[in-house]
Amino acid sequence: MPMNRRDVAQEAGEASDPSSIGGGGIGGVSDGPATVGAGQALHEISQPRGYAGAVSVRVIRAGWFRPDAGGFFGVVPRPLWSRFVEADDRGRILCRLNLLLIEAGGKRILVETGTGVRMTEKDRDIKGVEGGDPAEALRAVGEAPTSIDFVVVTHLHYDHAGGMVGADGRPAFPNARYVVQRDEGEAAHGDELRTQGIMEVEQLDAVRAAGQLAEVNGEVELVSGVRVIRTGGHTRGSQAVLIGAERARGRAGDPTDRAIFWGDLIPTRWQVPVRWTSAYDDYPIEAIEVRNELVARAAAEGWWCYFTHDPGEMPVRIEATERGYRSVE
Repeated sequence: MPMNRRDVAQEAGEASDPSSIGGGGIGGVSDGPATVGAGQALHEISQPRGYAGAVSVRVIRAGWFRPDAGGFFGVVPRPLWSRFVEADDRGRILCRLNLLLIEAGGKRILVETGTGVRMTEKDRDIKGVEGGDPAEALRAVGEAPTSIDFVVVTHLHYDHAGGMVGADGRPAFPNARYVVQRDEGEAAHGDELRTQGIMEVEQLDAVRAAGQLAEVNGEVELVSGVRVIRTGGHTRGSQAVLIGAERARGRAGDPTDRAIFWGDLIPTRWQVPVRWTSAYDDYPIEAIEVRNELVARAAAEGWWCYFTHDPGEMPVRIEATERGYRSVE
Protein backbone atom coordinates (compact mmCIF):
# COMPACT_ATOMS: atom_id res chain seq x y z
CA MET A 1 0.00 0.00 0.00
CA PRO A 2 1.48 3.39 -0.92
CA MET A 3 2.54 5.50 2.02
CA ASN A 4 1.66 9.16 2.30
CA ARG A 5 2.20 11.96 4.79
CA ARG A 6 -0.96 11.11 6.70
CA ASP A 7 0.37 7.56 7.25
CA VAL A 8 3.65 8.71 8.79
CA ALA A 9 1.91 11.46 10.77
CA GLN A 10 -0.37 8.91 12.39
CA GLU A 11 2.70 7.10 13.70
CA ALA A 12 4.49 10.27 14.79
CA GLY A 13 2.73 10.41 18.11
CA GLU A 14 4.24 7.05 19.04
CA ALA A 15 7.81 7.74 18.01
CA SER A 16 10.55 8.21 20.56
CA ASP A 17 10.13 10.92 23.17
CA PRO A 18 12.25 13.84 21.92
CA SER A 19 13.46 14.57 25.43
CA SER A 20 15.24 11.20 25.54
CA ILE A 21 17.51 11.95 22.57
CA GLY A 22 20.36 14.36 22.77
CA GLY A 23 23.90 15.15 23.74
CA GLY A 24 24.38 12.54 26.43
CA GLY A 25 27.16 10.08 25.70
CA ILE A 26 27.17 6.51 26.95
CA GLY A 27 25.77 6.92 30.41
CA GLY A 28 25.45 10.67 29.78
CA VAL A 29 22.58 13.10 30.19
CA SER A 30 20.43 14.36 27.32
CA ASP A 31 20.67 18.07 26.54
CA GLY A 32 18.09 18.15 23.70
CA PRO A 33 18.50 18.02 19.93
CA ALA A 34 20.38 21.29 19.51
CA THR A 35 23.39 20.02 21.44
CA VAL A 36 23.77 16.52 20.06
CA GLY A 37 27.48 15.68 20.10
CA ALA A 38 28.50 18.73 22.10
CA GLY A 39 31.42 17.98 24.40
CA GLN A 40 31.42 14.23 23.77
CA ALA A 41 34.49 12.13 23.27
CA LEU A 42 35.11 10.82 19.77
CA HIS A 43 35.57 7.29 21.10
CA GLU A 44 33.71 5.75 24.03
CA ILE A 45 32.86 2.28 25.32
CA SER A 46 29.89 1.38 27.49
CA GLN A 47 29.77 -0.84 30.52
CA PRO A 48 29.10 -4.49 29.66
CA ARG A 49 25.52 -5.71 29.69
CA GLY A 50 24.69 -9.39 30.08
CA TYR A 51 22.18 -11.43 28.10
CA ALA A 52 20.84 -14.97 28.19
CA GLY A 53 23.42 -17.67 27.66
CA ALA A 54 26.39 -15.79 29.18
CA VAL A 55 26.59 -13.22 26.39
CA SER A 56 28.13 -9.81 27.14
CA VAL A 57 27.65 -6.67 25.00
CA ARG A 58 29.36 -3.29 25.00
CA VAL A 59 28.73 -0.33 22.67
CA ILE A 60 31.80 1.26 21.10
CA ARG A 61 31.43 4.73 19.64
CA ALA A 62 33.73 4.91 16.60
CA GLY A 63 32.97 8.49 15.65
CA TRP A 64 30.37 10.70 14.01
CA PHE A 65 28.94 11.35 10.59
CA ARG A 66 26.31 13.68 9.15
CA PRO A 67 23.92 12.15 6.62
CA ASP A 68 21.54 14.29 4.59
CA ALA A 69 18.36 14.69 6.63
CA GLY A 70 16.02 14.36 3.67
CA GLY A 71 17.62 11.11 2.56
CA PHE A 72 17.81 9.76 6.10
CA PHE A 73 14.10 10.26 6.81
CA GLY A 74 12.74 9.67 3.30
CA VAL A 75 8.99 10.33 3.09
CA VAL A 76 8.75 11.57 6.70
CA PRO A 77 8.02 15.34 6.61
CA ARG A 78 10.46 17.70 8.31
CA PRO A 79 7.91 18.93 10.91
CA LEU A 80 7.81 15.35 12.23
CA TRP A 81 11.48 14.34 12.27
CA SER A 82 12.64 17.77 13.47
CA ARG A 83 11.01 16.98 16.81
CA PHE A 84 13.90 14.62 17.48
CA VAL A 85 16.95 16.10 15.75
CA GLU A 86 17.96 19.36 14.05
CA ALA A 87 19.69 19.74 10.70
CA ASP A 88 22.79 21.89 10.23
CA ASP A 89 23.10 24.67 7.65
CA ARG A 90 23.96 22.04 5.01
CA GLY A 91 20.80 20.03 5.70
CA ARG A 92 22.62 17.26 7.58
CA ILE A 93 21.94 15.62 10.95
CA LEU A 94 24.53 14.43 13.45
CA CYS A 95 24.61 10.65 13.92
CA ARG A 96 26.90 8.17 15.62
CA LEU A 97 28.99 5.38 14.12
CA ASN A 98 28.17 2.67 16.67
CA LEU A 99 29.89 -0.70 16.89
CA LEU A 100 29.05 -3.59 19.19
CA LEU A 101 31.64 -5.71 20.97
CA ILE A 102 30.03 -9.02 21.86
CA GLU A 103 31.69 -11.73 23.96
CA ALA A 104 30.12 -15.18 23.91
CA GLY A 105 31.32 -18.78 23.93
CA GLY A 106 34.93 -17.70 24.36
CA LYS A 107 34.78 -15.62 21.16
CA ARG A 108 34.84 -11.88 20.53
CA ILE A 109 32.53 -10.50 17.85
CA LEU A 110 32.67 -6.98 16.45
CA VAL A 111 29.52 -5.73 14.72
CA GLU A 112 30.09 -3.08 12.00
CA THR A 113 33.30 -1.42 10.84
CA GLY A 114 32.35 2.24 10.48
CA THR A 115 33.61 4.38 7.62
CA GLY A 116 37.26 3.40 7.88
CA VAL A 117 40.16 5.48 6.61
CA ARG A 118 39.99 5.13 2.85
CA MET A 119 37.52 7.94 2.09
CA THR A 120 38.77 11.03 0.29
CA GLU A 121 38.91 14.27 2.26
CA LYS A 122 36.19 15.64 -0.02
CA ASP A 123 33.87 12.74 0.83
CA ARG A 124 34.64 13.06 4.53
CA ASP A 125 33.70 16.73 4.38
CA ILE A 126 30.48 16.17 2.42
CA LYS A 127 29.38 13.41 4.80
CA GLY A 128 30.68 15.11 7.92
CA VAL A 129 32.77 12.16 9.06
CA GLU A 130 34.78 12.45 12.26
CA GLY A 131 36.75 9.37 13.27
CA GLY A 132 35.26 6.23 11.74
CA ASP A 133 38.30 3.93 11.96
CA PRO A 134 37.15 0.80 13.86
CA ALA A 135 40.66 -0.41 14.71
CA GLU A 136 41.57 3.01 16.10
CA ALA A 137 38.31 3.08 18.07
CA LEU A 138 39.08 -0.28 19.66
CA ARG A 139 42.60 0.75 20.59
CA ALA A 140 41.32 4.04 22.01
CA VAL A 141 39.15 2.16 24.52
CA GLY A 142 41.81 -0.42 25.38
CA GLU A 143 40.81 -3.27 23.07
CA ALA A 144 43.10 -4.97 20.56
CA PRO A 145 41.95 -5.43 16.95
CA THR A 146 43.86 -8.73 16.90
CA SER A 147 41.54 -10.08 19.62
CA ILE A 148 38.49 -10.10 17.34
CA ASP A 149 37.30 -13.52 16.10
CA PHE A 150 34.33 -12.44 13.96
CA VAL A 151 33.39 -9.17 12.28
CA VAL A 152 29.71 -8.93 11.36
CA VAL A 153 29.06 -6.44 8.55
CA THR A 154 25.33 -5.73 8.39
CA HIS A 155 25.60 -4.53 4.78
CA LEU A 156 28.13 -3.07 2.37
CA HIS A 157 27.44 0.68 2.47
CA TYR A 158 30.40 2.94 3.26
CA ASP A 159 29.37 3.75 6.85
CA HIS A 160 29.15 0.06 7.82
CA ALA A 161 31.72 -1.69 5.64
CA GLY A 162 34.22 1.13 5.02
CA GLY A 163 36.53 -0.10 7.78
CA MET A 164 36.86 -3.73 6.71
CA VAL A 165 40.40 -3.04 5.52
CA GLY A 166 43.00 -0.54 6.61
CA ALA A 167 44.93 2.09 4.70
CA ASP A 168 47.31 -0.64 3.48
CA GLY A 169 44.45 -2.58 1.85
CA ARG A 170 44.75 -5.49 4.28
CA PRO A 171 41.94 -6.67 6.58
CA ALA A 172 41.86 -4.44 9.66
CA PHE A 173 41.13 -7.46 11.87
CA PRO A 174 43.73 -10.05 10.84
CA ASN A 175 42.44 -12.93 12.97
CA ALA A 176 38.74 -12.49 12.24
CA ARG A 177 36.23 -14.06 9.92
CA TYR A 178 34.11 -11.37 8.24
CA VAL A 179 30.44 -12.37 8.17
CA VAL A 180 28.40 -11.07 5.21
CA GLN A 181 25.16 -12.39 3.76
CA ARG A 182 25.67 -14.15 0.43
CA ASP A 183 22.87 -12.06 -1.12
CA GLU A 184 24.77 -8.92 -0.18
CA GLY A 185 27.99 -10.08 -1.82
CA GLU A 186 26.11 -11.02 -4.97
CA ALA A 187 24.34 -7.65 -5.05
CA ALA A 188 27.66 -5.84 -4.68
CA HIS A 189 28.91 -7.58 -7.82
CA GLY A 190 25.58 -7.33 -9.63
CA ASP A 191 24.40 -5.02 -12.37
CA GLU A 192 21.57 -3.14 -10.62
CA LEU A 193 22.04 0.55 -11.41
CA ARG A 194 20.94 1.67 -7.94
CA THR A 195 23.71 -0.24 -6.17
CA GLN A 196 26.60 0.55 -8.48
CA GLY A 197 29.28 2.66 -6.87
CA ILE A 198 27.78 2.63 -3.37
CA MET A 199 28.86 -0.82 -2.14
CA GLU A 200 32.32 -1.52 -0.72
CA VAL A 201 33.17 -4.05 -3.44
CA GLU A 202 36.94 -3.50 -3.36
CA GLN A 203 37.10 -4.06 0.38
CA LEU A 204 34.89 -7.15 0.15
CA ASP A 205 37.19 -8.59 -2.49
CA ALA A 206 40.27 -7.83 -0.36
CA VAL A 207 38.77 -9.71 2.58
CA ARG A 208 37.85 -12.60 0.27
CA ALA A 209 41.38 -12.71 -1.20
CA ALA A 210 42.82 -12.88 2.32
CA GLY A 211 40.71 -15.98 3.01
CA GLN A 212 38.76 -14.22 5.77
CA LEU A 213 35.30 -13.91 4.23
CA ALA A 214 32.47 -16.03 5.62
CA GLU A 215 29.41 -15.69 3.39
CA VAL A 216 26.27 -16.94 5.12
CA ASN A 217 22.76 -17.57 3.88
CA GLY A 218 19.81 -16.51 6.02
CA GLU A 219 19.72 -17.11 9.78
CA VAL A 220 23.00 -18.52 11.11
CA GLU A 221 24.31 -19.03 14.64
CA LEU A 222 27.89 -17.74 14.93
CA VAL A 223 28.38 -18.93 18.51
CA SER A 224 25.89 -19.98 21.17
CA GLY A 225 23.71 -16.96 21.88
CA VAL A 226 24.64 -14.89 18.81
CA ARG A 227 22.82 -15.20 15.49
CA VAL A 228 22.73 -13.20 12.29
CA ILE A 229 19.38 -12.97 10.53
CA ARG A 230 18.88 -11.80 6.97
CA THR A 231 16.40 -8.92 6.84
CA GLY A 232 16.79 -7.45 3.36
CA GLY A 233 14.85 -4.23 2.94
CA HIS A 234 17.62 -1.69 3.27
CA THR A 235 19.80 -3.64 0.84
CA ARG A 236 19.28 -7.03 -0.74
CA GLY A 237 21.38 -8.85 1.85
CA SER A 238 21.12 -6.65 4.94
CA GLN A 239 21.32 -8.52 8.22
CA ALA A 240 20.58 -7.90 11.89
CA VAL A 241 22.18 -9.55 14.93
CA LEU A 242 20.07 -11.39 17.49
CA ILE A 243 21.77 -11.60 20.88
CA GLY A 244 21.04 -13.97 23.78
CA ALA A 245 20.22 -17.66 23.91
CA GLU A 246 16.58 -18.53 23.25
CA ARG A 247 16.51 -21.17 25.97
CA ALA A 248 19.34 -20.28 28.26
CA ARG A 249 20.60 -22.70 30.86
CA GLY A 250 22.41 -21.40 33.89
CA ARG A 251 22.21 -20.55 37.54
CA ALA A 252 19.38 -18.71 39.23
CA GLY A 253 19.89 -14.98 38.76
CA ASP A 254 21.78 -15.28 35.46
CA PRO A 255 20.61 -12.86 32.73
CA THR A 256 17.64 -14.08 30.70
CA ASP A 257 17.14 -11.08 28.39
CA ARG A 258 17.69 -11.00 24.65
CA ALA A 259 18.63 -8.12 22.35
CA ILE A 260 18.84 -7.12 18.72
CA PHE A 261 21.20 -4.92 16.71
CA TRP A 262 19.09 -3.59 13.85
CA GLY A 263 21.68 -2.43 11.32
CA ASP A 264 20.16 0.06 8.90
CA LEU A 265 16.79 -1.68 8.95
CA ILE A 266 16.15 0.72 11.88
CA PRO A 267 19.20 2.99 12.18
CA THR A 268 18.00 5.06 15.18
CA ARG A 269 15.19 5.01 17.73
CA TRP A 270 13.70 7.93 15.81
CA GLN A 271 12.69 5.45 13.11
CA VAL A 272 10.95 2.84 15.26
CA PRO A 273 7.56 3.65 13.65
CA VAL A 274 7.55 0.89 11.07
CA ARG A 275 6.65 3.08 8.08
CA TRP A 276 9.38 5.66 8.75
CA THR A 277 11.64 4.24 6.08
CA SER A 278 14.69 5.96 4.62
CA ALA A 279 15.22 7.12 1.05
CA TYR A 280 18.34 4.96 1.19
CA ASP A 281 16.29 1.76 1.50
CA ASP A 282 16.67 -0.16 -1.75
CA TYR A 283 13.53 -2.23 -1.11
CA PRO A 284 11.22 -0.04 1.01
CA ILE A 285 8.13 -2.26 0.82
CA GLU A 286 10.15 -5.25 2.02
CA ALA A 287 11.71 -3.04 4.70
CA ILE A 288 8.28 -2.08 6.07
CA GLU A 289 7.08 -5.68 6.12
CA VAL A 290 10.20 -7.00 7.88
CA ARG A 291 10.27 -4.08 10.31
CA ASN A 292 6.64 -4.70 11.21
CA GLU A 293 7.33 -8.38 11.89
CA LEU A 294 10.51 -7.90 13.92
CA VAL A 295 9.40 -4.80 15.83
CA ALA A 296 6.24 -6.64 16.92
CA ARG A 297 8.40 -9.52 18.09
CA ALA A 298 10.83 -7.20 19.88
CA ALA A 299 7.95 -5.53 21.74
CA ALA A 300 6.21 -8.79 22.62
CA GLU A 301 9.37 -10.56 23.80
CA GLY A 302 10.97 -7.56 25.49
CA TRP A 303 14.15 -7.47 23.41
CA TRP A 304 16.66 -4.76 24.18
CA CYS A 305 17.51 -2.73 21.08
CA TYR A 306 20.81 -1.38 19.76
CA PHE A 307 20.89 1.06 16.85
CA THR A 308 23.77 1.62 14.48
CA HIS A 309 23.53 5.44 14.20
CA ASP A 310 21.74 6.50 17.37
CA PRO A 311 23.54 9.16 19.46
CA GLY A 312 21.55 8.41 22.61
CA GLU A 313 22.01 5.96 25.45
CA MET A 314 21.49 2.30 24.62
CA PRO A 315 19.98 -0.20 24.79
CA VAL A 316 16.29 0.70 24.82
CA ARG A 317 13.14 -1.34 24.57
CA ILE A 318 10.16 -1.04 22.22
CA GLU A 319 6.57 -1.07 23.41
CA ALA A 320 3.33 -1.43 21.50
CA THR A 321 0.64 1.23 21.83
CA GLU A 322 -2.75 1.79 20.25
CA ARG A 323 -1.13 3.86 17.51
CA GLY A 324 1.96 1.81 16.78
CA TYR A 325 5.31 1.35 18.49
CA ARG A 326 7.66 3.57 20.44
CA SER A 327 11.01 3.22 22.16
CA VAL A 328 11.29 3.37 25.94
CA GLU A 329 14.40 3.46 28.10
